[in-house]
Amino acid sequence: MSMYRKYLLKNNFWPQSSNNGSEPNCYVKHEIHTGGIYAYIQHRGVKIIANNETQFFNNFKMLDEYLDELSVKMRNETSDLMKIINRRTTSNMLRQIPL
Repeated sequence: MSMYRKYLLKNNFWPQSSNNGSEPNCYVKHEIHTGGIYAYIQHRGVKIIANNETQFFNNFKMLDEYLDELSVKMRNETSDLMKIINRRTTSNMLRQIPL
């Protein structure tokens, strides 16, 4: 079993079944904050596709740092959107209070 396969399964990536019945080379992770992250195991490394960006890693430390950075970055972007939505909702509720 590939070391990258073990790493991806440990980090909640799910194997995508292949058409020919062989062992899958694509692993998928979907979260609310990060969206879809696709990992393709290749010879001596793993290719990560997230947010229309492709990165290749052959080092576990760099891969782990990238996935952590991606998760934090996406949470911050989402939290800004949630702040705007909450502000609009609060504003609409305050306008409906009779004076």
